[in-house]
Amino acid sequence: MKRLAKFYCIASIGLLIIAGFIYIKYKPLYKVTLNGEVIGYVENKEKMQEKIQSFTNDLEGNITSITIGEMPQYELELVSGIKESETKEDVVLATVKEQAEIKCRVYAIKLDGKEKAIVNSKEEAEKVVNDIKSELSSGMSINLEIEEQEKNKKEIDNKDTTIEVAKLNIDKDVQVQVKEYERKIAESRSAENRRKAKEASQTQTKTTKGASAPVTSSGMFMKPVSGAIITSKYGQRSSGFHTGTDFAIAKGTPIYASAAGTVTYSGKKGSYGNLVIIDHGNGYKTYYAHCSALYVSVGQSVSKGENIAAVGSTGNSTGPHVHFEIRYNGSTLNPQNYV
Repeated sequence: MKRLAKFYCIASIGLLIIAGFIYIKYKPLYKVTLNGEVIGYVENKEKMQEKIQSFTNDLEGNITSITIGEMPQYELELVSGIKESETKEDVVLATVKEQAEIKCRVYAIKLDGKEKAIVNSKEEAEKVVNDIKSELSSGMSINLEIEEQEKNKKEIDNKDTTIEVAKLNIDKDVQVQVKEYERKIAESRSAENRRKAKEASQTQTKTTKGASAPVTSSGMFMKPVSGAIITSKYGQRSSGFHTGTDFAIAKGTPIYASAAGTVTYSGKKGSYGNLVIIDHGNGYKTYYAHCSALYVSVGQSVSKGENIAAVGSTGNSTGPHVHFEIRYNGSTLNPQNYV
């Protein structure tokens, strides 16, 4: 019996020595496998699962779904040569994060149907659109729209979704449209001006040919000044259509009424300078412009040859002269056909 007891005692001591050696040399760890591939070892699988759960709970932003796919598999093993500091909890967590598919809600801003920027909320998208539209030229409109989308979080993380950057990205293309709009407006205005000028020229030509005026009658009116020379005739010239005839003569020279009538205007009038207008009846009126002095007043009756003003250079004038016009029912006539 003593020998048997001694044997069991020696065997127990041996087993303890072997167990101690195993404990020192080997460590019980969980081998972690993901998608059939060993990605590391962890000491506590429950703690590892808590870290994975915390990762999903701590995600911020407009998260709509999280798909992790296959969860890690754990298998307890006695592992030799791995220190506690060398276990792979962080590696396992990083691998799980990498293969996780996370989707979130964002708002895309589109210009003419093409996506130009992404922001995180509808309010931010509306602010970008309103700010850009408020800076447009009057009467201009652009096709800016907001679309709610679901995108992969990794894709969003690689983009700058701030309002400032979104506005800059869209402004580049909007400015191209602004310049094109302004170019078309300028062309339209130019075409309209050309059309009006052509119509005015055609009207003047018709008047000269007597389309809207009576048959010309030389001597119907007398010249407004004596001894003057004509420096600019009636009709088209480089600076535009000249509506009268210019008689150049010294400042202060008397200006005479070319026919009897009633004064309907006597005073300053824009580029005409000092101006006298006489209504002769039957649709005829005469204009006497750039005067240095006016001797008649509105409502006054004047006779043919009466001194009504003095030659000057007021208004749009380069030297002393009288700009003389004859009008019939508002349309100008060539004075040289009537004096």
